[in-house]
Amino acid sequence: MKKIFTLVVLALLALGCAKEYDDSGLRELIAGLDARISELETSISSLQSAIGDAKFVRKVEEYKDPDTGRTTGITVTYTDGNVVHFNIVPTDPSQGPVFSVIRNGAGDLCWAVDGVIIKVGGEDVPVYQTPVFSIDEEGNLIVEVEGQQTNLGPVKSEGATLQDGIFTNLAVTDNAVVLTLADGSTVNIPFAEAFQLVIDKTEYVYSGSGPVEIPYIVSAKTAGTVVGTYYDIDKFSVAVDADKIVVTPLVNKASGMILAYADSKVGLTSIVSLVVEAEGIRILDTPYSATVDYLAEGEDGAVVANAVSNVEFDVKPVDSWIHLVSVKSQAYVISLKLDDNKTGAVREGKVNIVRKGTDDVIQTIVIAQLPMQEETGAKNLSKKGSANSYIVSEAGEYKFAAVKGNSEESVGAVAKAEILWETDNTTTAPAVNSIIASVGVEDGFITFTTPEILKPGNALIAAKDAAGVILWSWHIWIPATEIISSTFGGVVGVPMMDRNLGALVAAAPSGKPDGTSIGMMYQWGRKDPFPGTASVDSSDPIATTGEVSLESEKQNFSIAESIQNPTVYVKTGGDSNKTWIDEKSNDLWRSTKTVYDPCPPGYIISPRDKSWAFWGGMSSATGFVADTDNKQIRLGVDFDAASPETTGYVVIPICGYLDQGEYCKVGVRAYIWSCYASSGDMNIAYQVYINGSSISTTEQRMSRGGNIRCVVEVPAE
Repeated sequence: MKKIFTLVVLALLALGCAKEYDDSGLRELIAGLDARISELETSISSLQSAIGDAKFVRKVEEYKDPDTGRTTGITVTYTDGNVVHFNIVPTDPSQGPVFSVIRNGAGDLCWAVDGVIIKVGGEDVPVYQTPVFSIDEEGNLIVEVEGQQTNLGPVKSEGATLQDGIFTNLAVTDNAVVLTLADGSTVNIPFAEAFQLVIDKTEYVYSGSGPVEIPYIVSAKTAGTVVGTYYDIDKFSVAVDADKIVVTPLVNKASGMILAYADSKVGLTSIVSLVVEAEGIRILDTPYSATVDYLAEGEDGAVVANAVSNVEFDVKPVDSWIHLVSVKSQAYVISLKLDDNKTGAVREGKVNIVRKGTDDVIQTIVIAQLPMQEETGAKNLSKKGSANSYIVSEAGEYKFAAVKGNSEESVGAVAKAEILWETDNTTTAPAVNSIIASVGVEDGFITFTTPEILKPGNALIAAKDAAGVILWSWHIWIPATEIISSTFGGVVGVPMMDRNLGALVAAAPSGKPDGTSIGMMYQWGRKDPFPGTASVDSSDPIATTGEVSLESEKQNFSIAESIQNPTVYVKTGGDSNKTWIDEKSNDLWRSTKTVYDPCPPGYIISPRDKSWAFWGGMSSATGFVADTDNKQIRLGVDFDAASPETTGYVVIPICGYLDQGEYCKVGVRAYIWSCYASSGDMNIAYQVYINGSSISTTEQRMSRGGNIRCVVEVPAE
């Protein structure tokens, strides 16, 4: 490679005085080397985490070349739950520089390129620092460490001491992972004490009537470890303290199985079975303790796994009840969604991590899912987290905590609940109580029932005090079809709903959207919805039972007034440059969920920098389609109506916006809010702005009413 590169440089120098020369070969070479460096940056991060962070290993999986049988890599799971894939497939020296780790004269591990230790500022670069590599236009390799740069000269590979990538060999012993470095020396990463829920005794006396205390410890406990239990709520009451599990029977001589588990929340799980019989309680270690990486709940189960790899990979769920939501960024944050477990028993499933484009398994994630815990009475919509809106998909009885948004703060002394309005997203108002049949208040919860035959639509329920003042209100959303959240083939950066908040169906990639796919509209920072338009052809709004006013008497509301008047759109005295709020507050919506966020549990208003920025400036090369005939925007490259969870299209109805109580620019423009407001101007927030056939991210006045696309609330990397 060095000879080839030198010839290119000499040719370039010889033509340096000429007016024009063909530098395409050099640019192609540099582009290839840049790609190689980018891949190796991940290897550097992997080794740095292995050596520099003093981690310990919990589990190791080797993967071998199927032809030679040689171990070409390992997948290491650390005690903090992080997973790193180390790969040592031999590299072709003609593809670029060879990076390695060698010891200097003092015996310290240092980074090297083609066998030569890297020096920055005259000092060897130790392995616990992270070098950043780049190639300039002349083909020189540039390294930067903590703000200082060094030119390592033209890229070369001759004389390299290592031809197998970062490691020459990987091996797994009984107590450590052994990495062999370029100079033949080794680095041992020891195995740690097992993460385990430990109950010393195997039997406990059980009278069948009184409580039994079962002491426990968790070895190799992490900071986020949670200890919990799964049991038959009709037979037992089980409390988990910091050092003991207390089992109290609810019926005489109750018997059954109680599962006790320790979950580190970072991929470390230990499960123990407590067998309750008339003679006593027996403790059993279950096979789940040894095999399971993640434990998920039986209802609305989800898993977020973390991995770092120096090889590209695909994620393939083996079991049909496990669904891939997304694989995000170089850190490979893998989000999985599980179907509800209605089997009545713990079930186990697998997800294979395979080398990209192959079926070579380099890691297997094992998930144990608890059974659904059957609830008696009304289903608690706020069990997994409270919010200002809730999704209902089945007829029945429901309840949610009477708290402010996603907080634990009570809304106050609730005297009664009331339905403020209902709509089925058409121009004809539905019959009263056809969306929500009844509402009530019980033990700190707002309760409601649906008709026996569920009718898709939206409703707003309020909690009132004894004087009739509204304390808080909640949006109940009953979609007609299942909501799919996806990155839509990578079109957006965070899994996003396939429809606007309040839409009953996702807009189709053909035909004109109507009120069922347009959804609700929101003034920026307010938690309560206002009716959207009934079509993209006229400014007629969807009709509601109950009163919704687009004509506020005051020109500005306080936050308290906006809460007390959730059905009143705030006009700003004919001047849309004024804001709806009378006090500076740009924190009503943020990138972390707030008490005023209007999205359901598990969702949040889209962050500008992690989702919508992927849409700004998209061209036809990325599948941007402005369908002005059908008044919609489509983004993506593939669309499969039979498989919407893998679709590469996102459809946005061009449905106008609310301004000064009027629906404006219907069929011409659309606003979709992000959670970001201007740090300076209290009236400005950021949005996705659609104008005819163009789409961009821009600023807009908070007083206007726009749509919302909720995104999955993914934990920070």
